[in-house]
Amino acid sequence: MIRAVLFDLDGTLVDCIRPMERAFVEVVEELGAKITVEDRANVAENLRSLLIQRSSPYAGVVFLWRLGRYVGLPRHKNLLMIFKAFRRLKRITEDSPLFPGTIELLTQLRGMSLKLGIVTTRSANEALPLLKRLSIAHYFDAVVTRDDAARSKPYPDPVQLALKLLSAAPEEAVMIGDMPTDIDSGRGAGTKTVGLLVGIFNKELAAANPDALAGSLQEITPVISRL
Repeated sequence: MIRAVLFDLDGTLVDCIRPMERAFVEVVEELGAKITVEDRANVAENLRSLLIQRSSPYAGVVFLWRLGRYVGLPRHKNLLMIFKAFRRLKRITEDSPLFPGTIELLTQLRGMSLKLGIVTTRSANEALPLLKRLSIAHYFDAVVTRDDAARSKPYPDPVQLALKLLSAAPEEAVMIGDMPTDIDSGRGAGTKTVGLLVGIFNKELAAANPDALAGSLQEITPVISRL
């Protein structure tokens, strides 16, 4: 029986990934570059890499520079694009809304006496204020950020720490996320895993072979009941 539910944050409860992709495209087009369907696919692919790794504060700058060169921006416009896009992307990460149905799901799960936790690659300075701004901090008994564990997802360390904070055994818990790194982290820690098919990582999620897939937040509760 599932007694603890762990959620990824970005792209799972918070709608930020597709807005980030659109923001980059808008900035590049404002600077005169034409974005083809192929270019958009490359943006999404590089965005996957950036969000999965989040290895340093400079990862975003490197990502933007690489994409600017890919779409053919000259050096001076590439530098301007980085400045404009970085500010816009940062604003998106700070102001992102919840996916529809998030509050209803969290309320339902708490009503079932389940322990809830967040496992995110955001820093504590990013994640904790965001949870408060969105008025969902009180739903969670544990919040594990990239500052709290020695290694971030896809390693099991942050999920293991969340389980410890929740006093939950791995076999009693499920890790839910929209990226294969969420699945790998949960599986490595011994939990059940659910892939949430709401973003740009659906192909990778299916390949990661989670215990179950959900097409929306509204499907989470019945999926959990079958694990």
